[in-house]
Amino acid sequence: MASDLTPVLPPLQSLPEAVQSLRTERERLFCWFYMWNGANGADAARKAGYSDVKEGAKVRAHELLTRQDIIDALGELGRRYLYSLQPKALVRLNGLLDSENERVVVKATEMVLSRTGLSERHTLDVNHSGSVGIVDHTQAAVADLRRLKLMGVPKEELERVFGFSGLSRYEKLLAAEDAKLIEGSVVENGSS
Repeated sequence: MASDLTPVLPPLQSLPEAVQSLRTERERLFCWFYMWNGANGADAARKAGYSDVKEGAKVRAHELLTRQDIIDALGELGRRYLYSLQPKALVRLNGLLDSENERVVVKATEMVLSRTGLSERHTLDVNHSGSVGIVDHTQAAVADLRRLKLMGVPKEELERVFGFSGLSRYEKLLAAEDAKLIEGSVVENGSS
């Protein structure tokens, strides 16, 4: 909610540095009025002395509000004003602590305690371990089938583990691997 009463612009040396470094007095006035009128750019531009011919104040306000130096100046003014509201906020908070409404009192108490470092603390300890690797499930299944066949597991049990169609697929892959091994072994023996 904007106030109809805008405080007088303080002397240049008491303004925040970003406001002091603006190019012109009009730019400083624009920031000051913008700060105190509830962020109405066109109104701030008019009050700062910019022309409003053909709604020029709206255009000027838009141009100013896109400049980084103006944004910085408004930020510094805002922070300074925010800090000046602390006493008022503390008085209101004190009143809330004496409220008849228990929920309001609890919330106000939590606010005071959390902002003074006395709130309950929550910690979360997360530990991760292990390794991430790519697993070729088909190759793992073929290796399992090889071991189970070497142990003499009956075909009915292999079908239960791998499924009927899965078993035939893995048996074909196992046979292909075995053929490669035999082929490689023959080549090695033939070259010796």
